[in-house]
Amino acid sequence: MSYNQRGAAAAQSQTVRPMSARGWREILVCATVLAVTLRPFPALANIGLPMVAVFLPPAWFALIPIIIIESAYGVWRFRMAASPTYAAVATANCISTLIGLPITWVVLALGQLLLFGWLPEFSMALPLGVMTVVGAPWLGPGAEESPWMVPLASAALTVPFYTMSVVCEYLVVRRFMPDFSRQVLRSWMLGANAASYAFLLLVTLAGWMWPKTFDRMSAMVFPVTTWLVERVLHLAALLQ
Repeated sequence: MSYNQRGAAAAQSQTVRPMSARGWREILVCATVLAVTLRPFPALANIGLPMVAVFLPPAWFALIPIIIIESAYGVWRFRMAASPTYAAVATANCISTLIGLPITWVVLALGQLLLFGWLPEFSMALPLGVMTVVGAPWLGPGAEESPWMVPLASAALTVPFYTMSVVCEYLVVRRFMPDFSRQVLRSWMLGANAASYAFLLLVTLAGWMWPKTFDRMSAMVFPVTTWLVERVLHLAALLQ
């Protein structure tokens, strides 16, 4: 049984809550058409759920609160001046959130599709819970109907996203605030991003629990998420 078949079977065996997933379904329909057109890996015959459709909308819409959280952390923890702190954090987060998150997901999703395409026996050997973590960038079909697969994948994705944000924002903030030591800036980015990603994970899970609000956010980001899914499928088809 393939990874996608295992994901669908496990999701169907769970007692799930009713939910609206209009934004996700639009992305899945579009991605399915692309998958048929591009003839990618057999594992993508049933397209599953690209988690960029779940994570990116709340991340973008929560950008201003995230900037406030990370700036306030620097002002409170390291007694930094407010104005330059907010300017540095705003610039750093615009780069890491608007550019870094999509690029990171593309790299992770492409790596996952190539790995599962080249080593299909690897996915078949793993328990579904482990597979949900390993395959967090792009879940198998039926995952959106499970009460635990999307939350678990969201939590797993915060690890690479957090790492990317710490590195990216550290490099940007260091340019704005060269008078602070590297150790202080690293401590600031580690702590501030830990707080902001905890907040973002709560927002993402809240969107999962109350999908009507999420659908409105998803609809506005739909062209971007669809384009990202298309790019991953193009690259996967070229590299298979």
